[in-house]
Amino acid sequence: MTPSNSTADAEGSILVRPHDRIPGIPQHNLKLRLQYEPSDQLSIGAHLIYSSSVFARGDENNQDINGRVPGYTVVNLDGRYGVAKRLEIFARVVNLFDKRYANFGVLGQNFFTGPDHSFDGNSTINEQFRGLGTPRGAWIGVRYQWE
Repeated sequence: MTPSNSTADAEGSILVRPHDRIPGIPQHNLKLRLQYEPSDQLSIGAHLIYSSSVFARGDENNQDINGRVPGYTVVNLDGRYGVAKRLEIFARVVNLFDKRYANFGVLGQNFFTGPDHSFDGNSTINEQFRGLGTPRGAWIGVRYQWE
């Protein structure tokens, strides 16, 4: 039962065929890691993540009018510098280019259709809700390893 799917019948049923894609699972996924270590003390790395578009949960027949959740590419950077035998400084940046993306979607009913998006229980609309990905973030820290 997926009553929020635009192709659902009066009972909320949809026809799912054998070749339909499973929602939430991208057809293409790529993770690439590059790391450069010019010395034992220094390491610099980059991590690229690519994911193709996915169908939202509730769109098991891949026919909903809202379409797919778009694919995305994100770049992360990291580095470390060994100050002493057990002491190092590290840094990390996730989502370097501050890409705005979603990595999940679900079909549901929006009850906030009144003025200024206020609650209106009598006037709902079926929509695709998306889970937003990680915004840009940066960390710098010190790590000490005990024996």
